[in-house]
Amino acid sequence: MKALTFTFSSSSCLSLLFVSSFFSLCLCTQNSDPALCIATERLVLIQLKNNLIDRANRLSSWVGQDCCSWPGVVCNNITGNVQEIRLRGPDDESHCHGSYDTGDDEQMLGGTITPSLTKLLQLTYLDVSCNDFGFAPIPAFFGSFQNLRYLNISKSQFSGEIPHQLGNLSRLRVLDLHDGPLFSNLRSESLKWLKDLKELQHLDMGGIDLARASDWLEVIGMLPSLIELHFSLCGLDQFPSNPTSVNFTSLIVLDLSYNNFNSLLPRWIFSLHNLVLLDLTNCLISGLNPGTRGGFHSMPSLDTLRVSGNPFVNSSSLLNGLSSLSNLRVLDVSNCDLSAPILGKLHNLSMIVHIDLSNNQIVEKIPKSISNLCNLITLDLQSNFFSGDLSELLERFCECETPKLELLAFRGNFMIGQLPKKLGRLKNLGSIDVAYNKLTGTIPNSIGSLSLLKTLQMNLNQLAGSIPDTIGDLSSLNFLDLSYNKLNGSLPESIGRLGGLVFLTVHHNSLTGVVTENHFTNLTSLETLWIGDNNLAFKINVHNWIPPFQLQVLRIGSCSLGPQFPSWIQSQTNLTELDLANANISDTIPIWIWSTFSSVTFLNISHNNIEGKLGNVSFLAPGAVLDLSDNHLHGLLPGHFNKPDLDFLDLSSNGLSGNLEQFLCTGIQELRQLRVLNLANNNMSGVISDCWFNWEFLVILNLEKNQFSGKIPSSLGNLSSLLSLEIRDNKLSGNLPVSLLNSKSLIIIELAENDLVGRIPESIGSDNTSLKLLSLRSNKFEGKIPDEICHLGSIQIMDLAHNDLSGNLPTCFTNFTVISGRETSSPFILYDTLFQNQVLGSASLVTKGRVSTYDNILFLVTTLDLSNNKFSGSIPNELVSLLGLRYLNLSQNNLSGQIPNSFSKTGNLESLDLSVNHLNGRLPSSLSALTTLNFLDVSYNNLVGRIPTGPQLQTFNESSFIENALCGDPLPPCSKNTYDPKETINNHDESNGIDWILVIFTLIGLVIGFWVIIAPLIVSKSWRNTYYHFLEEIWIKLQHFILIIFPCFTRHEPAHETLSSVDRLQQFDLSQYIYGEPKGFQQESSYEASSSAHNIQQSNDDQQEVHNLN
Repeated sequence: MKALTFTFSSSSCLSLLFVSSFFSLCLCTQNSDPALCIATERLVLIQLKNNLIDRANRLSSWVGQDCCSWPGVVCNNITGNVQEIRLRGPDDESHCHGSYDTGDDEQMLGGTITPSLTKLLQLTYLDVSCNDFGFAPIPAFFGSFQNLRYLNISKSQFSGEIPHQLGNLSRLRVLDLHDGPLFSNLRSESLKWLKDLKELQHLDMGGIDLARASDWLEVIGMLPSLIELHFSLCGLDQFPSNPTSVNFTSLIVLDLSYNNFNSLLPRWIFSLHNLVLLDLTNCLISGLNPGTRGGFHSMPSLDTLRVSGNPFVNSSSLLNGLSSLSNLRVLDVSNCDLSAPILGKLHNLSMIVHIDLSNNQIVEKIPKSISNLCNLITLDLQSNFFSGDLSELLERFCECETPKLELLAFRGNFMIGQLPKKLGRLKNLGSIDVAYNKLTGTIPNSIGSLSLLKTLQMNLNQLAGSIPDTIGDLSSLNFLDLSYNKLNGSLPESIGRLGGLVFLTVHHNSLTGVVTENHFTNLTSLETLWIGDNNLAFKINVHNWIPPFQLQVLRIGSCSLGPQFPSWIQSQTNLTELDLANANISDTIPIWIWSTFSSVTFLNISHNNIEGKLGNVSFLAPGAVLDLSDNHLHGLLPGHFNKPDLDFLDLSSNGLSGNLEQFLCTGIQELRQLRVLNLANNNMSGVISDCWFNWEFLVILNLEKNQFSGKIPSSLGNLSSLLSLEIRDNKLSGNLPVSLLNSKSLIIIELAENDLVGRIPESIGSDNTSLKLLSLRSNKFEGKIPDEICHLGSIQIMDLAHNDLSGNLPTCFTNFTVISGRETSSPFILYDTLFQNQVLGSASLVTKGRVSTYDNILFLVTTLDLSNNKFSGSIPNELVSLLGLRYLNLSQNNLSGQIPNSFSKTGNLESLDLSVNHLNGRLPSSLSALTTLNFLDVSYNNLVGRIPTGPQLQTFNESSFIENALCGDPLPPCSKNTYDPKETINNHDESNGIDWILVIFTLIGLVIGFWVIIAPLIVSKSWRNTYYHFLEEIWIKLQHFILIIFPCFTRHEPAHETLSSVDRLQQFDLSQYIYGEPKGFQQESSYEASSSAHNIQQSNDDQQEVHNLN
């Protein structure tokens, strides 16, 4: 007992001594000054400062003796040793060296890091991240800091191989080497140097090239303390050996994003049960490995799940497991090709704040339960097939006690409904994107309460009503897009209060009223103004008004700006896009338009009444669009117009003159990127120069309605990108180049109304052409149409009218896949640049007896026009049975014969013109069954008979049938003896000629009958006897049958006399009852009857003899 007491006393004393010593030390430390830095270490820091480039003088305060008080330096309070150096550069929202820089480069340190830094023996923390060391190698001496626990040199513009000496930092816990995605120059061909960092907990090598480090997974398994692994954007392309399990199951953060694995998901992923963050964004993991067990539900601690861009997520077992992740706050499964409903599985995730399901193919009606997630900050469902009532969903969000929603994105779905009137309750909203839906109703006034709203996109809906004045209360708004709706009323002046507005588009609505300078009062930040395609009128009341903004995009086409050219545009020197088309401007083009701007990519002042000459267009940027069409510009086409390497040039419908030589050929030494050249409807002349080898990117060439002469250059057919060639209504001569018809790219060839001669080439290539429209109308072509023309299988419009073509009509038109009805056509989109220009194929065609211009619906037109030629012969059956043909014109030829009765009632024929020919016979009955026919002309032929009755023929007027011998409605009635064509319904046309098939089979039957029956009887006597005996037996049986039916024919003998059946037959002579027969015939018949009776008796005797033998 005493021993115990002593022991306790001793322990108490020691404890008391320790406590008193501790308090004494604390009091001493509290009352004394902090330890000054060690002089040798101060000199190291001075040397570090001297070797660094400090443009912003960040280290200017590194003076004096106490280096421990210098910014970025942390010392031990007791020993004075430097323990931490924090020289991180400027990092705006973690994007140093990124697009967020605003002059921060000056704040970055550069130069070199002195090796003497290794003398800081107690250094535990070193951060020189977000600086600029000019792509120098990472200093190898960094591996000499034996006590270092934290090393961050990320995004500091180092390059080269990562030094393996870093593997000597055995006490290191945090290693951050990650580099920016745009400036990554670091690499490591092996990660074996990591294996000795047993205390490492955080490793970030994002952005470093590890493509050759195939041992990465093996090495990571040797780091027992690892908690966080960041290998984003490292060029990894495989999971080495794909083990079923790994040793780093203690991981709580795994980031392998932006590596193109393009393989199956390794099974070990779901064994990381402690994961809090999993990021596999854009890893292109296609599916699950066979035998994979578990799923997301096996990671119950998950807080963040980012698996965007991975098809493997489209698995019902994985998606079903989401509902069990009660701790989940961030979910990103965008771009995963999901199709199955998913929102219904998330209603239990009460803690979730971020949902991104964008860019999938999810077909689902928005469940009401999703609006119960009142903690949601981001809801991004854009580009799917979601449906439902958006107003109902938003109203329920508004009922949350404290709505937290900041981003709402439903773009590109099938949402209906209206914006709720209490939308303003969602006070935290910073972005609303509901574009490309089917929303109706009006924009609520309460929207003005969203003071934090920066982005509002409601374009491409069916919103109506006026834009509320409260729109001017959105003080944070910088992006507003209400285009492509049904908004009406005026543009509210309150928009002028939005000082932060950068982007304003309300084009393609029904806005009316006047726009004044008051609408732009405070729009000092505005860069894009697009309010065209409305009924607005600009009325600037201030003389020489200068707007408060400097625009880059000004699109006010289809607004009334005239009659004078708006002078205030001259102040917008930063413009890159200018659209003043159809703006009621009737003025001379100002000189400043050619000199004010410096790099314009889009200029459209077409469809006005602008006069003047073309000026210098050197201000246009490469690839620019220039449209000056439909004005009154005159003068020569300047040669310098080929100096800017344009993409689109439209000068059509002006009064320009001159030739193409200077534009096409002069000074052109290299390929040009021009895709559209439209000089149609001008006064240009001369030959078409053959300089097309430098213009091989041309897609559309339109020179129609000018005065060009000479031959068509054959090199035009060699332009591999050319889709449309239109040189209609000029004075071209010579032959048609065969290269045009053999072009694999051309869709449209329009050469009508010229002086081309010769024959249509026969050497047309195979069926791999793309030609859809061929118009050679009103030229001087002669000869027959070659059968090779049917190699143009894609043709759906062929106009060869008004030439001197002759011969029979081809029968191969069934090769045309669209005209024959085997394929359908799609729009002729020749050129399409988003929100700039779209050029569709167009053509002027003679249909239904009149000239019509087709553009938007040209692809629906199918026509064969062979009128006004010298074709002869009959009309082929194949020609009138084409199911896809809409317009057929064979008028004014020398066709003869009858109209084929092959019209199909399921066809699409709308117009048929067979007038002024030599056709005869009757109108075919099948013609009356055409329900689509709305134009018919068979006048001036030799047709006869009654007009067939049907749903269409009686609707045409008399002029459709005149100068024939036809009768019946709509012509005068037929006489009684007129043949009724109704009979042809069952009997076909009587005039269809000899049925040669019936004749041939009849002759074959006669020949076979002769050689099978008659010939053997002539050759063989035994066959003859047998045949005669057969006929004799038939004759006897027939006579016996007649005696039974007609007993009156029997000759009556005395009753006492009994006669055998043979005797009775002998006494019967049927021939005596056949009046008028020659006597000889009667005698012969009696003889044959007697002979037959004898044979019968002999047969009976033979049978009796056989019976006796038996």
